[in-house]
Amino acid sequence: MTDKSMVENKLQYIPPKIDFKGLIIAFIIFILFIGFWYHALFQIKFTKTSYLDITGTFFILEFLYTGLFITCHDAMHGTITHRYPRLNHIIGYVCFSAYAWLDYRSVYEKHWRHHKHTGIVNDDPDYHNGRSIGFFSWYFHFLCEYASIKQVIKMTVWVSILLLIFSVPLINILTYMLICGLCSSLRLFYFGTYIPHRPEIINGKFEEIMSWEKSKSSNVNRLISFLCCYHFDYHLEHHQWPYAPWWDLWKCKEIMKKMNHL
Repeated sequence: MTDKSMVENKLQYIPPKIDFKGLIIAFIIFILFIGFWYHALFQIKFTKTSYLDITGTFFILEFLYTGLFITCHDAMHGTITHRYPRLNHIIGYVCFSAYAWLDYRSVYEKHWRHHKHTGIVNDDPDYHNGRSIGFFSWYFHFLCEYASIKQVIKMTVWVSILLLIFSVPLINILTYMLICGLCSSLRLFYFGTYIPHRPEIINGKFEEIMSWEKSKSSNVNRLISFLCCYHFDYHLEHHQWPYAPWWDLWKCKEIMKKMNHL
C-alpha cells in the first residue's frame, strides 16, 4: 500500500457510534416545526398580528420545513439511528406526512434510484427530462416525479379539516402551508439537485449523463452551508459518504479537502 493510499484510508469518514445525537436533532427539528406551524395557523391573525411576527414566522417555518425534509432524507439513508432501521422508517413516515403528506415508501424507492442511477435521464427521478435543463422546467419535472394522487387526496382532506373543523383562516393555510412548503421545495431543489447535478453546456449541448462523481459541491463555510440547506450543498460529499447524517457532512467536506491536497 502506498503512502498516499494509507493516508486516504485514515481520512475516511467514520459515522457516529451512538444514535443519541441523531435522534435528539431529529426530535428538535420536528418539535420546533410543530410549534411554529401551530403558531402560524392558529395564532397569527393577519389583521391584528404584527408584521414582524407574520414575516418572521414565515421565514423560520420555511427553514424548518426544509429541516423536516432533510430529516426524512436522513431517515431514508438510515442515518438518524444506525442501530434501529425500523425507527428510521417511522420517523421518516411521520416527518413526510407533516411536510406535505408525501408517501414515504414511494419517495424512498425513488431516492435510492437517484443514488443508483445518478444523472441518467428516465432512470434518475431527480434528473431533468432530457429536453431542457432550464430551472423551472426541471423543477416542474422534479415535482411531478414525487407528487401523487394519494398525496393530493390526503392534502385535500387535511386542508378541509383545518378549514371546516378547526376554522383556520384560508390565508394562513395558503401562506404557511402552500407558499411556505413550495419555497422549501425550491430551496431543496436548488441546493440539492439543480446546482449539484446541472450538466455542463459544451458547444451548445449539455452532457447526457452526470454520474455522482461529477456532482458539484459548494465551498462555503460551515455556517453558511447550514443556513443554505442544512449542508445539502456539500453534495459530492453526500454521494461519497451516503451513510453520513446531514449534521456531519461538514466533516466529510473537510476530509474531501484534505484528500484533494494529497
